[in-house]
Amino acid sequence: RLLSPFDRALLFAPPGCSIGGSIFGAFVMTESRDNENSLISRVGNFARKCLFDILSAGPIPNHIAFIMDGNRRYAKKNNLEEGAGHKLGFTALMSMLRYCYELDVKYVTIYAFSIENFKRRPEEIQSLMELIREKIEGLTKEESIVNQYGIRVHFVGDLNLLDESVRLAAERAMAVTSQNSRAVLSICMAYTSTNEIMNAVKQACEEKWDERRRLGSCGTKNGLIDYA
Repeated sequence: RLLSPFDRALLFAPPGCSIGGSIFGAFVMTESRDNENSLISRVGNFARKCLFDILSAGPIPNHIAFIMDGNRRYAKKNNLEEGAGHKLGFTALMSMLRYCYELDVKYVTIYAFSIENFKRRPEEIQSLMELIREKIEGLTKEESIVNQYGIRVHFVGDLNLLDESVRLAAERAMAVTSQNSRAVLSICMAYTSTNEIMNAVKQACEEKWDERRRLGSCGTKNGLIDYA
């Protein structure tokens, strides 16, 4: 299991470090209550600064990837209603993204929804698509984490397999953030390794076929062999 930045900070903090205890608890409270109390918020910000100073003292990876897995199991284990696990998973992901970008991680990849996930019940898939669309649209809002940290959003996968509303939201997010250059967030949707290999080979064949046709129109095929 991956350790959260706070787990790492508490495990590797030098002896005598004053973080933890009430300050750490206050910070967690701040995150969960969305800055409800301004005093706790200030204490939380101070605690976060201490924690990140510790983490940034060591090597910081250039690229971190997250696999969105276990949301349904978490909801079932905690007797939550259907779909609640996915929403909580997204909230946890947003926190992790903020930690990554505050630590100046340049590239983050999220494996969000594979082609295999389409095998789930239609009702669950539709609910997921609506949640994904809502969250993608939220990325383009002025106060979003994307605009706070200058993140360019890039979607990877066969977007044509997604609901049209999700695909359009993804295309808009990529267009709106195309000029951001501080960091890159890649979101994998409708992907599998087999599908990626197939699409790569197909694209390579199409490019070679286009090259052959261009050379043929110029009266030379540059050694390319005719195939039936």
